[in-house]
Amino acid sequence: STFVVKKIIFCTAVLGLCSALASANSTDYHIVFPQRAIAAGDRVQLRLVPPAPDSVEVRWSVTSGTSGSGLDRGIYRAPYIIPAGTPPAQVTASLSGRGVRISVTAEMELMPSGLPWADDCLGPGQKFSTVIAGLEPEYTYADTLPDLIYRVDPEYPRSAFVRGLGDTIPIVVLVCRSGRVFDAYAPLNYRFGTRDEQPIAHDPKLVEAALKAAMQYVFKPAVGAGHPIAVWVSLIIPFRP
Repeated sequence: STFVVKKIIFCTAVLGLCSALASANSTDYHIVFPQRAIAAGDRVQLRLVPPAPDSVEVRWSVTSGTSGSGLDRGIYRAPYIIPAGTPPAQVTASLSGRGVRISVTAEMELMPSGLPWADDCLGPGQKFSTVIAGLEPEYTYADTLPDLIYRVDPEYPRSAFVRGLGDTIPIVVLVCRSGRVFDAYAPLNYRFGTRDEQPIAHDPKLVEAALKAAMQYVFKPAVGAGHPIAVWVSLIIPFRP
């Protein structure tokens, strides 16, 4: 069945949070995020309050203007360049399961801004998305892929080392036409084949150390149509006690 959703936008000064309130069959949900304009390159964790029941699936997405994208774990990664006049980002949590099918939407203001040397990252015919951190076109054909020429060993967090904690952290990096790493993030990694497919939990300090190391990598850049281009590359960074 489908419920009618009524949305009210408000800010809570005490908590410093903005929310979108949706009333659906006498159940209220809020999308909660920081009360401020979002700048280029910001990462914003969106939360649904109250949390959806385990039996209800939540899918996150964002639109800006006529373009949209899905969001991994409700993490909004703001564009690298936000031109003046860019419309607000509309984030949506879509809930479904056990007869529930509703959507909750909120708007986040985007601050015109840009990250340093962003323009120098791109190759011919490439541009940055104004919806979410990423390239347009999203998939670029490369004649040759990046080749790692300088690797930095991650600093093993002491809290993980003393516990004998080891792991292999998947990281995705954006390699510029210069071969420098412009951005890095840890993607959602699922454990398949189980009765209930669940994300694999990684120690946050290991993830942080892996990201810090990956940002220092240097590559021989990818080449497309005879020119260096920017591409996303998947890495695996191991930690062994």
